[in-house]
Amino acid sequence: MNYFAYGTLLAEDVMRKVAAGARNVGYMRLDNYALGFGECSQPGVAGCTLIPQEGAVTYGIQYELSDESMAVLDKAAHVDEEQWVHFPVTLTDENGQKVQSSTYIIPGEHKNWAPTDKYVEPILLGLTHCAFPEEYKHGLRSMIAHAQT
Repeated sequence: MNYFAYGTLLAEDVMRKVAAGARNVGYMRLDNYALGFGECSQPGVAGCTLIPQEGAVTYGIQYELSDESMAVLDKAAHVDEEQWVHFPVTLTDENGQKVQSSTYIIPGEHKNWAPTDKYVEPILLGLTHCAFPEEYKHGLRSMIAHAQT
């Protein structure tokens, strides 16, 4: 199963702590969505989500996961409580080819959340290792700093 990670699971070590068999199969781009931070419906639960935005781009890692690893990831994302839900996406790989995948989003009306330093740490770490355009990395770091204020 394919899974597109665009937030805290950009740090491959973090992903492998959740889903040990996860395999990075490439850095990909998702068009017309921006990474955002939002509150879930359950008090105290919040994190990364995708926000539809014409012209926006979000980069991430396409992971290949076993069904067992996906089930572990679903549990961590509180899918059974609908704090995050599966969301099908069409990605673009480095050769311009379209690739089908799935990711998570927070369902319902978007409610902004100011992420903590601890929450964004794996995102920032992932950015140091991921082969994303420098402009994207810089923009995401700026967006995170702004979201935290």
